[in-house]
Amino acid sequence: MGVSTIDGTLEEAVLRRAVGKIRIYDRLKFRLADGSEKSIAKSIVDGDVGAALVPGTSGRFYLFTAFDHRGLHGIRDSQGNCVFGYPRNNEKALLILAILGFALVAVAILVYGGISLLGLGVMILGIVGYILTRKTRAEATAQFEADNAYRPGGTTIAAQA
Repeated sequence: MGVSTIDGTLEEAVLRRAVGKIRIYDRLKFRLADGSEKSIAKSIVDGDVGAALVPGTSGRFYLFTAFDHRGLHGIRDSQGNCVFGYPRNNEKALLILAILGFALVAVAILVYGGISLLGLGVMILGIVGYILTRKTRAEATAQFEADNAYRPGGTTIAAQA
């Protein structure tokens, strides 16, 4: 789990499907500055960031890897435009899972006088998954905000001054 960046040009973006505000890509292929290629398979991207994923776009691309998926959370292109969006679908789903697990445990205690092991397992899975996913989103946000001085070509505002 963590965050990273790619400086280069997007050569190919193969969209598998769009569901709500989420875009799922089979493959994102980048050409790096040294001429090498890097591909990222099965990427989850927020719709705002997905709209900016046009082949030929060059700049810095911000990546994340969560415990259950990976994808792109931001772009700063060579034209000076930037877009950020972290896909929160799994974070919300895991929070709902934790609440449902808690509800199962509560119902089991009230109705049967004992704890539901299924409910307890679902609640723990939901809580741990939510915490890990939220941590990755916080890292992604911090990474993008900390790189605010980035300018195309690998320079920063301070280096230009």
